[in-house]
Amino acid sequence: MTEFLDPVLTFIADNPSLAGLICFLAAMGEALFLVGLFVPSTVVLVGAGTLVGLGKLDVVPIFIWTTLGATAGDAISYWVGYTFKDKLKNMWPLKRYAHMVESGEAFFKRHGGKSVFIGRFVPGVKSVVPGIAGMAGMNFTRFSVVNVTSAIAWTIAHMGPGIIAGSALGAIGQISGRLALVLGALLLVIFLIVMLGRWLILIILPLFPNAHAAIVKGFARRQGRISQWIARNFDPAHPRSSGMLASALLLLITMPSFFWLMGEVAPGETMVRADLAILNLFDSLRTPAGDRIMVFVTSLGDGIVVTAVTLVVGAYLFARKAWRRATGFIIAMAVTALFVPLFKLLLHRSRPLELYSDAHAYSFPSGHATLNAVLFGICAVLIVHDLSRWAKASVFTVTAAYVITIGFSRIYLGAHWMSDVLAGLLFGTAMVSAFAFVFGPIHNEKVGRRTLAAIVVATLAVFGGWHLSGTYDKALLTYEPRSDKEVLTGSGWLEGAWQALPARRIELNGDREEPLVVQYSGSLDGFAGTAEKAGWQRPPKWSLSTAGGFVEGKTPPDSLPILPRSQNGRQPDLVLIRKDEAGGRWVLRLWPSRYQILETGRLRALYLGSVVHEDILRPMGEFSGPSTDLQVPHPEDNPALLLPGAVVRERADGTRVVLALGSRSAVPMAEADRPMSRAQRKHQQ
Repeated sequence: MTEFLDPVLTFIADNPSLAGLICFLAAMGEALFLVGLFVPSTVVLVGAGTLVGLGKLDVVPIFIWTTLGATAGDAISYWVGYTFKDKLKNMWPLKRYAHMVESGEAFFKRHGGKSVFIGRFVPGVKSVVPGIAGMAGMNFTRFSVVNVTSAIAWTIAHMGPGIIAGSALGAIGQISGRLALVLGALLLVIFLIVMLGRWLILIILPLFPNAHAAIVKGFARRQGRISQWIARNFDPAHPRSSGMLASALLLLITMPSFFWLMGEVAPGETMVRADLAILNLFDSLRTPAGDRIMVFVTSLGDGIVVTAVTLVVGAYLFARKAWRRATGFIIAMAVTALFVPLFKLLLHRSRPLELYSDAHAYSFPSGHATLNAVLFGICAVLIVHDLSRWAKASVFTVTAAYVITIGFSRIYLGAHWMSDVLAGLLFGTAMVSAFAFVFGPIHNEKVGRRTLAAIVVATLAVFGGWHLSGTYDKALLTYEPRSDKEVLTGSGWLEGAWQALPARRIELNGDREEPLVVQYSGSLDGFAGTAEKAGWQRPPKWSLSTAGGFVEGKTPPDSLPILPRSQNGRQPDLVLIRKDEAGGRWVLRLWPSRYQILETGRLRALYLGSVVHEDILRPMGEFSGPSTDLQVPHPEDNPALLLPGAVVRERADGTRVVLALGSRSAVPMAEADRPMSRAQRKHQQ
């Protein structure tokens, strides 16, 4: 999979001046008066820092470009504020964000000239403080000195984490590119969630400033007791109405989503095939170092650690005499602890691995994801009570990152299907939302936010460390990769077992795509060598030059790289193309399967393949785009027929499959992988 990232990195490395310009524009855009709310500079600059750490960019020019952009953005904002003064407040769209301007004015009054430096690092006011300084008539020379120094510090703060992350991933990549890819994907998921939350808070919500009040007024005009209760508790003047509204909306979204997902994991549904494809994808990315990291993470989410944190937090809340919140917390955890095994027994969905007994032997939903989401989600709700919205966002970000990482570890280690983890996170979020809705308005129970946070972290560290010290080595053995290989005899395969193999390619989303018309056991080099005699060849690899062929209208079909396709989460081991006279091309892909053929005491890998025809579309004569126009080849166009001894079989739907045994590339029977588990055999059909 890493070959798909190479063109992007190569392009950036070959065009460092363009990368510098992008960083300049991003840094300047975020500093522009209010416009900065809409500019995702953090994404760009952390990404640029990561590329610096990976050795793809030179740090000096990128640092200079970014600093100049941040300086120019603040200077423009200062000029706008200095020129238009208070008229800005009545201009669209600034009047939609009046609270931002007011916050900036209050910040400037509190900190004076140094607010230009401090404000650059404070979310919510950094895009307005320079403009406020201009409106207040701050001396330009003084402003410029503070502007430049703060831009340098801001650039270091934004690019530094990316450089560290890139250097770490680069070092890991020297050990294992697959491990670097897994950790990079996890960091990307967490980072995107944080950025989406930031945009929701700063941009989306202010666009509807009157919707909240209008809805509440509608309920207030009704005479029913429920309507009056809603109007009273969700009144914008109520100090906690926004939190209750957010909790109610989350509850209304997550619970229906959970039950919808539960229906999607029934046998034969698309989600089941998607789960298997994603499991295979992660299995192909596993490394010993990655296993050690993920076992460490997943062990912190084990039941004994969750129980310890629950008991300590509950005891602390009762000791503080926060009776209602303590009771609600214990009830929420108890209900969740009963809910997980109940639904496991109700659905009887097998795990990818056989890990536990009784109800926990089943898979849906993930107990780790559910219990940790409820436990740490409720702790976060208690800790952020009455804090500023940015403090709340920070606490929830850390909590979400921790819980998501635990869920990610369950999928990576093969302990759960992806849908199990998603279901657990959905139900856990629903329980946290219900707790926040019911107990959020309580203001006469003080829990000691900092003390509670310290207790949670300390308990997790102490009990988690104790648990890991006694079980880590055993857990490594428990979660070690299992082979899913199944052995077929050569005669059994040719006589009828071939029909048990997948008939169509399965995408990562679970959709069934083109028919698999080749079943081949043997050497891939031997297959390629035989096919080359009939005009088949390996396609060009992805690079900046080959990717440029897509934007040229006269690129030959055999000069265009192949678009990636996976089969059940696996990447093809062999791809061949053959140009035809009509200006298109045939594409053969061979994917590894979970089957091996036993022939004369030796094992050979069995590959599944598709042969599709692509027409090269050339809109306006300026582009070259491959489009599949034939998913099943004519019998004579199947390159597997070129192999000696190839036989043709026909499926019930009329599709013809070519079975072929090529030159030997075998492993001794003694080196065969272990048979797969009962759960894997049941699901991987």
